[in-house]
Amino acid sequence: MAAVGLLFALLFAATIAGTIGLWYAIDRETDDPPRMDRTHAERAARQDTDENEDQSSDGDDDWGTETEWGVDDRQ
Repeated sequence: MAAVGLLFALLFAATIAGTIGLWYAIDRETDDPPRMDRTHAERAARQDTDENEDQSSDGDDDWGTETEWGVDDRQ
């Protein structure tokens, strides 16, 4: 019975330590966020996208063309 109590205490301590560690990591990451105006923020957001990615589908059709899905109109 003492082993179960010890296991519970260890798990409880690990849970509390993990929560505090996660809180500390998030707090450190958000400690000093970069300040920028809208123009710089938009420029930074555009750098995260790939403008040269392959656009084989029609821009209006998010599901792709029938040819890409292998649909054949021949009967």
